[in-house]
Amino acid sequence: MAHDDQSFPIKSGVSAFGSLAVQVVSVLNSRQAGLHANQARPYIRSILDRRLTTKAYFNPADALEELRGFRLTDAMIIDSYIPEAARSIGKKWVDNELSFADVTIAAARLQSLLTEVEFINPERPPSCDCSLDALVVTCERDQHTLGSLVVAAQLRRTGAMVETLCGEPDDIVRNSIASGAHDAVLFSCSRPEDLETISQTVTYCRQQMSSPPFFVLGGIVVDGLGSIKRRSGVDLVTNDVDMVVAYCAQRSARPRMQASR
Repeated sequence: MAHDDQSFPIKSGVSAFGSLAVQVVSVLNSRQAGLHANQARPYIRSILDRRLTTKAYFNPADALEELRGFRLTDAMIIDSYIPEAARSIGKKWVDNELSFADVTIAAARLQSLLTEVEFINPERPPSCDCSLDALVVTCERDQHTLGSLVVAAQLRRTGAMVETLCGEPDDIVRNSIASGAHDAVLFSCSRPEDLETISQTVTYCRQQMSSPPFFVLGGIVVDGLGSIKRRSGVDLVTNDVDMVVAYCAQRSARPRMQASR
């Protein structure tokens, strides 16, 4: 979905919040150029938040152009600003600052922005240096699908081949894994209730497959619970895509090293 007009009659381009405001923010941005690249700057976040929740028409191409105008790379937008915006929307929902309809619209806009930056108008073609074949899974009742799409985008940026399964029934997920040839399966999870389902899926696939994939668990649930690796049965618990790629590279290299001895 490239655009979502939500029947809003007012269209706004890149200058939606005033050219003067954009110029001021650009000056502030240049003064803070020394900040860590992965640290989302609050004043840019506030502009993105306003775009996501405004009653005016939302154009993801305009939003992306505006973000790039602040010297943000696509990696920074995907890795920092989109997840931060999602967290901000969630907090406003919890604090009753946004209605369910507002949250739904904002989430759809974030997803369209991710599609714009990853597929429609990326700053450069994806790398081809990674031979990883991955599957990213969100469980059937998990509503937080944006996280899995962000992870998939991060993996594709490394050159990996990536498929996604969002909200599919458990039997479809298990059959897709068991009948596939993925190097890694990543579960993006926000619900502690789904840990048992993930554990059952991992156990089933290991029993059915002669060479099961590397199982990884990430998502919101990682930050709030202990013993997640034991409860889920996965090989690795992390929200760091680079760590996943590194572990998979080590795993695939190990048999070759042993065979050469």
